[in-house]
Amino acid sequence: MIESTIQKKLSILSAVNRLHHDIGAHLGLEETSNRVVDILREITHCDACAIILIDGENVEILAERGFTTTLINLRFTTDMSAIKHIIETKEILFTNDLEKDAFLASCIPEGCSLQSLVCAPILVKEEVKGIIHVDSREKNAFDEDDLELVQLLAEETSLILERSLLYEQVKALTLRDALTGTFNRRKLEEDLESEIARSKRYLRPLSILMIDIDWFKHYNDYHGHQKGDEVLRKVASLLVHNMRSIDRVYRYGGEEFVVMLPETDKQEAMACAERLREKVEREPFEGEKESQPNGRLTISIGVASFPLDADAKEKLIEAADFALYRAKAIGRNRVCIY
Repeated sequence: MIESTIQKKLSILSAVNRLHHDIGAHLGLEETSNRVVDILREITHCDACAIILIDGENVEILAERGFTTTLINLRFTTDMSAIKHIIETKEILFTNDLEKDAFLASCIPEGCSLQSLVCAPILVKEEVKGIIHVDSREKNAFDEDDLELVQLLAEETSLILERSLLYEQVKALTLRDALTGTFNRRKLEEDLESEIARSKRYLRPLSILMIDIDWFKHYNDYHGHQKGDEVLRKVASLLVHNMRSIDRVYRYGGEEFVVMLPETDKQEAMACAERLREKVEREPFEGEKESQPNGRLTISIGVASFPLDADAKEKLIEAADFALYRAKAIGRNRVCIY
């Protein structure tokens, strides 16, 4: 028993030392998270484990192992009782007998057969930025050494998480359009590639909207570039504030914007596009009566969906652009699907 305990402590120290060395070798956040869950599966008696990232109100699964249903397909929020409790208290949640812990039992989704559970906060500057989740279908699955390991891994993960968040903040400055604050074309290329890969993996739809401000050159020529810039900023703001949190708005170039709609089929995207078109049409813009051919500043939108209309990002953009061209050719201030 003593030898077993000593061997486990040596395994823990060895694993943490390896992870610490990897972090020093500039291991990325996603790679670190996968290393952490691998270590947890290797040393503890867990059935499943995950690393959860918390960014404001957004909750994202960075890595997972052992779950019967992949967590990526589930929606997590900071309002969920266990996550909310950890964010507020910054304390570890632990039980070796879920039947005797009413609070933790209430946090478990229906159908899950957990008995033992550990959830440890990952702190960055005293703020909860993530959670390490470890569970087992057996009672008394985890001992003090397991708790120590989870807490050590949470501390090590916090180092790479802090560095990654700082890097992302710097990187974000290069991925934003300076005028409108929306994402830029470079970011669109990156995001489309990853979202299409995700859509292929999980067989989920993805749609994009290609948006153009109608007769924008008329407005710019009549009122000047400064007023034109104000219109671009206002239209961008209308788009951003009338989308879901998972949707993203990009300035594609000039007076063109692209909206990416994950988990959205063509009919849903069409409805979203029509709402945006109506929103802009109803919004008053300074000088629109004097400069715009129809007396209102409006937008035209082309809609295309993956995999229905295209099987690659370039083709998807081309399809949405073709639909936009059609919308403008038949009168503007309308939505057309590819």
